[in-house]
Amino acid sequence: MKKKLTNNLSLKIFSIAIAVIIWFFAYSVSDPVTTKEYPVKVTVTNDSYILDSGKTYQIADQDRTVMVYITGKTSVVQNRSDIIVEADMTQIVEMKKDARQVYVPVQFKPVPGISMKDVNVYPKTIPVSIEDVETKDFMITVNTKGIPGSGYEIGDTTVSPEKISVQGPKSTVDKIKSVVATINVSGMTLDTSKDADITILDQDGNPLTEDAMEYLKVYNVGEDRTAEVSVKLWRIVDGIKVKANYTGVPAKGYQVAKIVTIPETISVAGSEEALAILEENGNEIEIPANLIKVDGIDQDLEANIKLSSLLGEDTELKIPTDMAQSIMVKVSILPYGSKEFEIPTENIRVEGMNNKLRASFNQNTVTVRVKGNYASLQELSVEDIQVSIDLTDKLAGEYNLPLTVQLPDGYEQVDSTLTTVLLTQVDN
Repeated sequence: MKKKLTNNLSLKIFSIAIAVIIWFFAYSVSDPVTTKEYPVKVTVTNDSYILDSGKTYQIADQDRTVMVYITGKTSVVQNRSDIIVEADMTQIVEMKKDARQVYVPVQFKPVPGISMKDVNVYPKTIPVSIEDVETKDFMITVNTKGIPGSGYEIGDTTVSPEKISVQGPKSTVDKIKSVVATINVSGMTLDTSKDADITILDQDGNPLTEDAMEYLKVYNVGEDRTAEVSVKLWRIVDGIKVKANYTGVPAKGYQVAKIVTIPETISVAGSEEALAILEENGNEIEIPANLIKVDGIDQDLEANIKLSSLLGEDTELKIPTDMAQSIMVKVSILPYGSKEFEIPTENIRVEGMNNKLRASFNQNTVTVRVKGNYASLQELSVEDIQVSIDLTDKLAGEYNLPLTVQLPDGYEQVDSTLTTVLLTQVDN
């Protein structure tokens, strides 16, 4: 038996060695040594070392993250979620009273399965700014997003608390421009009160970064940093008439023929009390005379009036946000003995148009100004005025062309009338 064991002993030892080598080779191929890098946000410890001195600190956003390189078997170093790098503020060698910036070493916190000699952290120190503590009060502004339900407009909003106090590094607190509480009003049809998230904005109107927010303490609100926002909805009423007044006297020999607004009616949102008062006034809003002055003018006048200036700051009325915020006032200035007539564009006789084209006008009526004596002007009607347009040699396209106006004897056209006509190709 002993003889059999010792037969070809050297060959057997060699075979075992080869097997061990193959095993190590196979293992190293299936689980090779590699270096894995992890970006890790630095955890600050013992910051009371700075805070107890009556100062505070701040680490720039770009310095809060360091790179950790770990070398080892793939199965050990990959997909690690327990990598921690700490900056111990007590490791500051010396913090002078007038120091504005110091450097603190960062250290990898040991974890099972990874040897400290296989870990490299870069950079090994990070800059820390030492600053004075500053506290400021900020009013909370309500910010709404979305559109209320049909027929309603955001009327009045209130927030509780009305202001907050923010404490932190002076450089960060000085960057704050405003504080907003944002509430979603999409589809809202009833007055509502609910909590809204508070956002602190910098001078450019952008939210402070999460890193910057870590150094701030916010007072007067809970840990969730929300405020209660109350939203009152105002009902929208359509068909509100606008009456335009004017002041002054036109040039000698001229008169104000008429004054119209575009559009003729507007929509207004308001509280029920304000809408009731508006209804008592005939659902009419007046443009003050001092906004339209016709002194010494001998031609038509146009004025663009902001509607918000007509509603007054003390009234609970506003123009809905999705509607035009201004109104055009057109004042017609005519010589004495003149009158304006609105001729329907469907009455315009088209001449010389290619039979492969179709004409359409960009308005329903055109204005023709006629001069005559007072009595005859009262007798003249729209049907007495013949209007035509010459489209000879015109191709498809849009044109601004003069109209030919034929009047009965004893009348004179005051000035030429232009209109815009669109010519389109007609399919066979």
